[in-house]
Amino acid sequence: MRWFMLVALLVGGGVVSACSGSGGEPTPTPIVIDSPPEDLISFAFSPGFENDGVIFVGTDPGGVFRSDDHGDSWTRRNDGLIDGVVTDIALSPNFLSDDTIFISTVRNGVFRSRNGGDTWEQASSGLERRSVAVIAISPDFGRDRTLFAGTQFRGIFRSTNGGDSWAQIGLPSSNVLAIGTSHEYATDRTVFAGTGRDGVFRSSDGGENWEEINRGLFDAVSSVVTFSPDYARDATVFLGTTEEGPFKSTNGGNSWRPVDEGLTSLKTEGLVVSPNFRRDGLVLMATLNGNVFVSNDGGETYQTVATRGRTLRTMEISPNFLTDKTIFVGGSRGLFMRSIDGGVNWEDMAIAEDEK
Repeated sequence: MRWFMLVALLVGGGVVSACSGSGGEPTPTPIVIDSPPEDLISFAFSPGFENDGVIFVGTDPGGVFRSDDHGDSWTRRNDGLIDGVVTDIALSPNFLSDDTIFISTVRNGVFRSRNGGDTWEQASSGLERRSVAVIAISPDFGRDRTLFAGTQFRGIFRSTNGGDSWAQIGLPSSNVLAIGTSHEYATDRTVFAGTGRDGVFRSSDGGENWEEINRGLFDAVSSVVTFSPDYARDATVFLGTTEEGPFKSTNGGNSWRPVDEGLTSLKTEGLVVSPNFRRDGLVLMATLNGNVFVSNDGGETYQTVATRGRTLRTMEISPNFLTDKTIFVGGSRGLFMRSIDGGVNWEDMAIAEDEK
């Protein structure tokens, strides 16, 4: 899930101070972000994870960590960051060649790394230093350079130059908490945005125009939007909500229905779909109060596969899942769960930091 709550002003073991910059905007003083990673907020896999073992995690308040051995050990990667509360993390689809990563933060907008997380630069021109809850990257980023950012009560912003600048493109008073792009975005230009209390919106032209698509939804707070990898054929989208559980649409969002049979908790924090969804029908879900569920029938019915006595906040599935069967679930106390057999068995692990 993309964490969206406002937090205290203390981060990274220090206080963000500020001086007046050009135009009167405060310029944050760099700080050392060395606090323990109390909450794991968002994972992002390298496209070559099965071979290179690279995965990143954004944390609160410890900033960004990177693993090069499939999650066995981690190094902190915060050089250049001025905000240790990471709300989302996204890798370029071309990460293997461009080493590009984006993170969103709770107070200081978006940061970009072009060297695999070794150093960061602020990439928030046009966002100012807004609270950004979620960031999404175009599957065709190498060509279109497009990103989307969901902000707190200022709607959705878009960059078409790789994060150099941003412009507000819709939902100007909404708290945008979840963004999903179609896997066929290069041709269908489809983007969904889930909000706090305003429902779900769809754009079919890359964010130029938005339409409300709430038929069948309750007054729900969105937490995650996940497209079927075969969306061009099956028109299937899943919406996770914080109190009402998951919803499913099989007509591109024109209507929704709850799909919660077998669930003992509806507080959806993570919802992932197998890259082989067309054949295996696999959907996994993690909840705030420590449950992991699996569905083998396209997200229609669920069974419990893990229960933990701690908060869970995010779930991510390997892009190489067809062969490596890997899933990560992160939560409180710097702890995460890893499955390497498709969600049958789970290993409890911690962000054990190695010196870089």
